[in-house]
Amino acid sequence: MTRISVGDASLTNILARQGADLRGQVQRASQEVATGRHSDLGAALRGDFSPLLAIDASLARLSAYKSNTAGAAFQAAAQQSAISGLSDLATGISTTLLGAKNYSTPAQIATLAADAKGRLASAIGLLNTQASGRAVFSGVATGTVPLDSVDDMLTALQTAAAGATTAGQVTAAVNGWFADPLGFGAFYQGGGPLSPVPIAAGEAADLTTTAMDPALRDTLAGFAMAALVDQGVLAGDATERGRLLQQAGQQLVSTEDARTTLAARIGTVEARIEAARTRNSAEESALGILRSEIGSVDPYEAGTRLEAIQSQLESLYLVTARVSRLNLAEYLR
Repeated sequence: MTRISVGDASLTNILARQGADLRGQVQRASQEVATGRHSDLGAALRGDFSPLLAIDASLARLSAYKSNTAGAAFQAAAQQSAISGLSDLATGISTTLLGAKNYSTPAQIATLAADAKGRLASAIGLLNTQASGRAVFSGVATGTVPLDSVDDMLTALQTAAAGATTAGQVTAAVNGWFADPLGFGAFYQGGGPLSPVPIAAGEAADLTTTAMDPALRDTLAGFAMAALVDQGVLAGDATERGRLLQQAGQQLVSTEDARTTLAARIGTVEARIEAARTRNSAEESALGILRSEIGSVDPYEAGTRLEAIQSQLESLYLVTARVSRLNLAEYLR
């Protein structure tokens, strides 16, 4: 009977290769036990990555929505705060302005007019609000504040009201300038309204409010009428100056409903953004769990496999040790 044997050198090489392979398996199995994740996801999925790719695509889309909702919420909150501040400025002086016709001294009128000019400057500052370096009332021109200084505005209005001799004429000139595309329309430095911002699948946030909004524009006109008195309009006629202040107060009172409606509209957008953010977050969490499950291993199966491989490796070490002790003396014994 012919006997085929493996030479000592060949056997050593075979055992070395088997040892290296088993050590690699032990390392991978140990990693899976420690992390709970497949070391070779491709093998675990049998080469079909389509479920994983679909989940990753959805997570990427939700990440974009997350960025959009954060930015939209920040802008809406900044606009809401500015409108609230504008209303506070208006209500803080409108009642006093309505009683201006009863002021008997030029000093009282001058003091009230100076207060109105200061509030106009503050109103312009509110509409020039920036959030994270973006002007929130400039529409698409987010890098530019929408309005120039109060002095520039009053200079333009003085030109528009030149020659007016009554409060009614000044009021008409001011309202005409604010409604004129070549007046306030040219003074406005912003751009067109922003496009709706996608915040969820099939849903977008409307952030189109700019400083050109009628509610904001008409409120500025009310402050400006009174501020023109501080600039010397209708000088020498205390009665007409007092009447102009009164008409400015009426303008500010009449715009209150428009400001409230605008604030409510933005508040509705804020609510939609928050609802979308909550839904997106829940979906992201669910997809994250599903993705984790796809790549996870059964801890019991992984532990059993690790023990089996370690047992094979120990057996191989025993065989290797016995083979390494074979020599002529041991063979002849």
